[in-house]
Formats: sequence, C-alpha cells, structure tokens
Amino acid sequence: MSQPQDCGEKKQHCENHENCMKMIQSVIDGSATKEEIEHFKANMDLCQPCIDGYELEKSIKEALNVKLEKKCCPNQTISNIKAKLGIGALVLVGIVIIKCKLINILFQS
Repeated sequence: MSQPQDCGEKKQHCENHENCMKMIQSVIDGSATKEEIEHFKANMDLCQPCIDGYELEKSIKEALNVKLEKKCCPNQTISNIKAKLGIGALVLVGIVIIKCKLINILFQS
C-alpha cells in the first residue's frame, strides 16, 4: 500500500492488492507480526480497495464466529479414535518388522 499522490484522497486502485489481502488476512487472523500490524495500520486508510477488503474480511470472520457453534466431542468418540489410532500404529509397526525380517532373509541367502 503505497502513498497516494494527494494525501487527502484515497487511492481507488491498489497496485499490490494480492499482497495487501494476504496482509489483511494475517492481521485479522492474528498471525501478523507487530511490525506488519504497525505497517498495516499506518497505510490501510490510504487505499479504498484495502479498506473495503479489510471490512469484508472482518465481517466474514465475525459472522463465522457468531454462526459457528462450538461443541465438545463426546468422550466415547475420543476414546474410539485413540483406540483406532493405537491399533493402526501397532499394525504399522508389525508390517515394518515383517518387511525388515523379509529383507534380512532375502539378502542373507
């Protein structure tokens, strides 16, 4: 977001719109660094497409936070998943051991 020629007038076209939208998304989702946030705050109000993009992204995030219902997963489901992962890991380890033994047998012959 570069400075417009007339400081009192906002830019109507953003030359860096893709990069600006990435910055806006990182600011909104909280992944931006302190320096990126400062740069964003200092330049955002100079560019109308960036202002519009920020407002849209912010509105989408707020709407999702209001509409999404956060539910806990039942303990039985958690236990079932852990059990299946445990069995899967045991099967995988068994397969690896069998393959190693077969390779040993083939190459020692």
